Amino acid sequence: MAKRVRKRNKKRMRAFAVGFVALAFIIAAVLISQQKKLDAIAEEQAQLQEVIAAQNEEKARLEYMIEYSGSESYLIQYAREKLGYVRPDEIKFDIDGNK
Repeated sequence: MAKRVRKRNKKRMRAFAVGFVALAFIIAAVLISQQKKLDAIAEEQAQLQEVIAAQNEEKARLEYMIEYSGSESYLIQYAREKLGYVRPDEIKFDIDGNK
């Protein structure tokens, strides 16, 4: 009778050990999978931060252009470059051969 009890206890201990090892492998697999997902999310977040920084720079540039386009110096520059105007005391030289 004592042998049966020992045998039964031995089988239970083996089953427990096998179950414990299997559970440990499952937990390890889940942890590795989750870590890979976290790494991917962190990489995506870093890329998005770079995009945000670039967008903020572009926003600042455009805000400056909006301010500058309303200034007198911009109007003078635009009139000279695009419309071909000159001030009364200036002489315009056409080096490109355009009229």
